[in-house]
Amino acid sequence: MLFARSNRPLFTAAGRPLLSTLGVSSGGGTAPSTGSFSGPYPSTITGLSGWWDAGALLSPGAVVTSLTDASGHGAAMTAYHYYTGTGATAAALIATPRLNGLLGGVGAPIPQASTYAPTLDPDTGLQLASLAFGPDMAWTRMLVWSRPNRRQGTYYVNANDISLIRSNGISLVTVSSTGATLTLFPTAAAVVLSSTITRRHTHCLILRNTPGTGVDAWLDGTQVATAVTNPMPTGATGPCVLLHEMDLQGAAQCWFHEMASWERALSSTDMTTLIACGGRWTFGARKGASLLIMGQSNASYFQVSGGAQAMADGLAWYLGAIAGNILFQPSGTYASPARYTQINGHPISNSTAPLFPPGAGAGTFLTNPGDGSDPSTWALGPDGLAVEAYLTGSAAIPTAEDLADIAAIVWPWTEQDSTAPYSQKALYTGTVRRLAALTRTMLSRTAPELPLLLWNAIPYETDAGVQMVRESLADIVADSTQNAALFAAQTADSIPLSATYNATDGTWTGGDPQHRDETDEARFGHCGAHVAARMALAAGFGDTLSAIPSGMPLVGPSIAHAFRQSSTQIVITIVHDQGTDIAVPLQAANGAGWGVMDGGSVAAPGTIITALSATRIDATHLLLTLAVAISNISADCQVFYPYGSTQIGRGDAVTDNFADIGWPTGWNMAGDLGSAWTVNMPLQATRYGIPLSDSAT
Repeated sequence: MLFARSNRPLFTAAGRPLLSTLGVSSGGGTAPSTGSFSGPYPSTITGLSGWWDAGALLSPGAVVTSLTDASGHGAAMTAYHYYTGTGATAAALIATPRLNGLLGGVGAPIPQASTYAPTLDPDTGLQLASLAFGPDMAWTRMLVWSRPNRRQGTYYVNANDISLIRSNGISLVTVSSTGATLTLFPTAAAVVLSSTITRRHTHCLILRNTPGTGVDAWLDGTQVATAVTNPMPTGATGPCVLLHEMDLQGAAQCWFHEMASWERALSSTDMTTLIACGGRWTFGARKGASLLIMGQSNASYFQVSGGAQAMADGLAWYLGAIAGNILFQPSGTYASPARYTQINGHPISNSTAPLFPPGAGAGTFLTNPGDGSDPSTWALGPDGLAVEAYLTGSAAIPTAEDLADIAAIVWPWTEQDSTAPYSQKALYTGTVRRLAALTRTMLSRTAPELPLLLWNAIPYETDAGVQMVRESLADIVADSTQNAALFAAQTADSIPLSATYNATDGTWTGGDPQHRDETDEARFGHCGAHVAARMALAAGFGDTLSAIPSGMPLVGPSIAHAFRQSSTQIVITIVHDQGTDIAVPLQAANGAGWGVMDGGSVAAPGTIITALSATRIDATHLLLTLAVAISNISADCQVFYPYGSTQIGRGDAVTDNFADIGWPTGWNMAGDLGSAWTVNMPLQATRYGIPLSDSAT
């Protein structure tokens, strides 16, 4: 199946899909590679009557018309929908990767999350044409499923239990939507199999019926019920529905992974083998990974563009988590008290003159009392109090479960602060540290427990202010006690919001220079997931995955050295992240973004000399040709990429060649999440200027 983007089939014309559906099979009795697990599989147990394995589907993102019976008995598993009346538009089953480590499954995710992502369709389950559950017949059934969230988005049944297996109009097994119980035969002699089922989970349930004895049950390999009277009708066989209660909006909203069946009661030896078959899965409570987004208007565009959610999706993918979300609330939604994480035009503190003169506490996250005190003693301002009210107390919006999911604080935020004079660098650095500490305190976390993710200052208004912010953030990131990182190490490779862009040559006109275009903000989210994942893993947020293999990108290449070959030519040495070569596309070839400060310093700038061209020398060297000759000695000159508020432009940055490099085995982000994840990483922005050297090395 070809897709234009995740879960969206490629169309040749309006309403006409290039390909419509794809039946997916696990193969005749053997499973595709699933990492280090080498068996056993259900096919090793004699008498296998049915096996449906969605764990290792070969076409992530494809529409699944049916799951082939890998036992060879030809009983296809298909989608079930309660409502099939006139005008009904049924959601499609989608092959979804990495729901449990490197293993996937099928479900019916809908594009717009109801409350939490992912939201699965409330009227899609799975079905088999016939399966026996009667008390007078010997049988064994195994089901593996995952629930990413509790029920959501239904008219009135969000609180109802979900049905895992249903036959002859009877639910054999249900899971509580609001509590923690897994129940066998809930409408008859109900037996609680577990009272510790969590909001998000993956479990394996095995049921074995022995005529005259009853039903034994195992949950995740542990026997939890013995000889339970089977209340199903004698000879009960017929259609079997999974993950749906066969009522309006009755879907369990779960992922299906695997089911196997035998028309006999497996022996204790066989049961030991079957339990071992579950070793390919990680069972028990699962995690969601959320990002707390704070800032001003560009933070809002980061959310609206989908960049924030993409970053959360990528983070969850890296962690093996079953859900990825953002916590973000613009101002103006909640009052008495005000509760939000984002507000337009407000800096961190009221120290930024002239918009926010000292002592005027209204409209900032911290209040500078104007008495010369250190920022480490400052109290929350009105915006900071709104964040506190959003996250804590009786009026808090996120639940305790939501707050526990927060894997990082994300600040796409430098706008008004970068209008401050360079002399405020120490003051600004202190405010970032203070607000980060207070926000972590709201969440009862320490710095090692909760990373802070920042972006490199966006091009804004004043060169000195932007450079001040870049240096300040570099100092904070370099301090290991702050547990901070730049999730977007280059943000000048962007254009103004709503600018007219020429993709042929990388030029643009017009637009709102105070805001980054949404296309670029979305890309910042894609690039930022790589950094976020490493920070979150180090803070203990791994779920079914606990390590990232070599070969995955991080932040892109960086500048290691600047050699003054002549007064008009500079040789730049580049160190790669995961790339192996450099590219100089579009306006990058014309030297876009490069500047040499000829004497002076950021505090007292000298002349900024721009470049006329940038030419690749080899895989790690670039030749800059300057517009005019440098007049000062090399020790008094610095290279910037870019300097201050200079905009490089979309597609105009020097990059590596990561898009041409294959992904590590099992870690194909583009194959799992979409082509937007395969990009050449831009050359990182300079935080401090790179001193010119008269030595080539």
